[in-house]
Amino acid sequence: MAASGAAATVARGHVLLAVCCALYLAWWALFFRPNTHIEGPLYWFGVALILGAAVCGVIGCFSAGGALSQLPGAEGFSPLPYLVAGAVAYVVLAAVTSKLLDRQITTELLLIVAWCAFECAVVGALSAGVISQQRAVALYVTVGVLVVASLVCYVLYYRLGPWPAFFDGTVPLVSVGIAAVVIASSL
Repeated sequence: MAASGAAATVARGHVLLAVCCALYLAWWALFFRPNTHIEGPLYWFGVALILGAAVCGVIGCFSAGGALSQLPGAEGFSPLPYLVAGAVAYVVLAAVTSKLLDRQITTELLLIVAWCAFECAVVGALSAGVISQQRAVALYVTVGVLVVASLVCYVLYYRLGPWPAFFDGTVPLVSVGIAAVVIASSL
């Protein structure tokens, strides 16, 4: 794959992540609005939304992640340090949120941490020769702010009433979508 092809693949992977977020948000809005009961064809439409989100998310991550070592300057790039940091961060955050903040652990914490590790790996690989160091810092800061916002919403979710919790639950999804669009547009 040519260097410009690798950057285009990373960009396309992030477009798929943005589509994943849009589909996930539509599913969330359909199934998690307070006082809503979905059945019949609308239920199956919701199932199609979440399955589409999963497919777009998996393909987006694997295609973008698979191209990282083919980016200019990143030929020897390894995502291993980011994966290890993500695993450590997950263990620490699971302990802090469950023990200190009394928040039950759910899949969302794993998704937030995995997304953070993934995007940090992407920025790390891009900074090897595709984007400037200033752009890399800006992207790290953007991802960091969005992750913190997502974690705050994760902690607050079960402490809120039905409608505030519904809107709170959209923040991590919107955050991933924003990061995906920002990174794709940086290429």
